[in-house]
Amino acid sequence: MKRFWALAVTLTLALTACGGSDGEGGGKGDSAEAGGSIRVALGDIESVETLALFIALERVRKRGTEVELIELADEDLANQAVVGGQADVGLGAPYALIEGSKAPLRIFCQLQEARFFPVVDKADYPDWQAMDGETFTVHSRGSTTEALAHIIEEEEGIKFGDISYVPGSEVRATALLRGNVKAAVLDIPNKNFVMSESPGKFHVLPTPESDASDEVMFGNAEWLEQNEAVVQVLLEEILATWRSIADDPAFVQEERERLDLLADLPAELEEELLPYYEQAVEEDLFPQDCGGEEAAEADFEFYHAAGQLKGEPQDLKVEDFWLLEPLEAAVGSVEKSGS
Repeated sequence: MKRFWALAVTLTLALTACGGSDGEGGGKGDSAEAGGSIRVALGDIESVETLALFIALERVRKRGTEVELIELADEDLANQAVVGGQADVGLGAPYALIEGSKAPLRIFCQLQEARFFPVVDKADYPDWQAMDGETFTVHSRGSTTEALAHIIEEEEGIKFGDISYVPGSEVRATALLRGNVKAAVLDIPNKNFVMSESPGKFHVLPTPESDASDEVMFGNAEWLEQNEAVVQVLLEEILATWRSIADDPAFVQEERERLDLLADLPAELEEELLPYYEQAVEEDLFPQDCGGEEAAEADFEFYHAAGQLKGEPQDLKVEDFWLLEPLEAAVGSVEKSGS
């Protein structure tokens, strides 16, 4: 726990007193306020990818719920925070933790499908066979990027000499450009950034296709049951935000400026913001219904293939990992309101 608190930085998201836009929140309308509070553990750094969630959390605050964001060094610490009661919900992929420890966690929303790109030095690693015995850099232990590394080993018949853990796609991108690492998994905006900064130096190696989750939102099962109204508002605003992005990816850029979010985003990554959300919408990365059973089944296949889930996918039960009732209620509410 000393390690947890040493790495934790607690931020209270700022309320912005702006008015008159559909982006201001209210999957059920501004009059439907939940009150209460929610502590969200984020095992990553603030980035282009997390911006959509920050917009949704601002909308939650507008509806009367206090939101506290707890930023941690990696997903493993976010898992620990939720298990230990220092946070109410977290972001990540806690399938192995739920199966292995019977931790009282339940997933209640798929936030985003996985689209990651192994970016490697073209001269040193023309193909996956050249990566046999070499170092491959991913986000963190237990992350989707680590799972992808193990699936690549299995599919390509290779064994990485070392899997290095460097949280933050932006950090891994910078390390590639500086020559500190030669092979790393990146997200869409940072892959595009690296390729544009050093044209011809890097290339992207192929990966198996999958509809698995990049990140899900999960919570302590007891907390979820005791805070149904807060969970409902949280899910409604995530769904309303995701649907606004699907209607117009520029919504993210407009809301970032209106709410003054990610003010310290580097200019070179700011240029990747709109292209990222345009590509994400084109590839259906933001589920319009929180994923549900289909997402769970795709994740069972993916994380079993990665060696993170021991049980055979066909034997795993969705209800042992997911709590479906809140998302079903939220989807119904958002569709009824036309958000």
